[in-house]
Amino acid sequence: MINNQITIKFGGDGNIKVDTLTEFLEIYKDLIYSINNQLGYFSDDLIIEVSPPEKGSFKIKISPKYEKILLKSFETIVVSTLAGLLLYYLTKPEEDKTLEEIKLLLEKQNIEPEIVNNVYNIYQNTSVEQKIKQSFIVVNEDKNITDLKIDKNDKEIINIPKSQFANIINRKEQIEIVHEPKKDIIRDEATLVVKTIHFEGNAKWVFIFRGYPIKASIKDSNFITKLNSEAFMKGDTFKVILARSRTYDEDLQTYIVDQNSYVIEQVLEHTSKTDNQSRLDLK
Repeated sequence: MINNQITIKFGGDGNIKVDTLTEFLEIYKDLIYSINNQLGYFSDDLIIEVSPPEKGSFKIKISPKYEKILLKSFETIVVSTLAGLLLYYLTKPEEDKTLEEIKLLLEKQNIEPEIVNNVYNIYQNTSVEQKIKQSFIVVNEDKNITDLKIDKNDKEIINIPKSQFANIINRKEQIEIVHEPKKDIIRDEATLVVKTIHFEGNAKWVFIFRGYPIKASIKDSNFITKLNSEAFMKGDTFKVILARSRTYDEDLQTYIVDQNSYVIEQVLEHTSKTDNQSRLDLK
């Protein structure tokens, strides 16, 4: 009894392009090696053979390279897993399915229960979905092909007319939805006391804001032009429009300010330290 063979049948009366054949078989070779690797074996552990063409069909035969008890019925597992992956790709809905739902899906297609775990794990953790999709792109581009049939051990598992190829290729792919954290930028008028001054490059100045030191870049171009003509020193006071970004922490149920995001968008007023001292002396 044959238990290690996949037969691919390209429908149509004419010849198919040689590139169609070679690209398609290369994709299926990669699929088989991916399955082999996920099952814990190496490429050297199996032999992949392709029969000569017969009425548009090619037989892919898989056999173990070494005579080991460990590899007993190994080729059957690989073939069944490949068949399960193909069926799952063609029948799975757009939303994610649980393992139990996939079991029911594949059991309806007469895939052995012990193979289902392989199918689920390999489909979730490898790029087989893209490889299978690419195989349909390859056959769809060959105008001489009218349908695609695939048998597992002489039992048909796939029979798809070319009219359905485009729908399979363009089917909406599963996209994992990542919920971005809530972020915003707050801007308000603030009074800052200068602690450290940086006149060169894009270095940040250090200020005291509400009793805490912060580092902030200054983006006010009008203020920057004054750096060469106006005196600044530690202890000066700035009245500014201060911006900073914050992210909502779901666990703490509160916003947390990014300490590296402080930006002075506009300097409204600069009061020198000497002015502050004079005002204190006058009081």
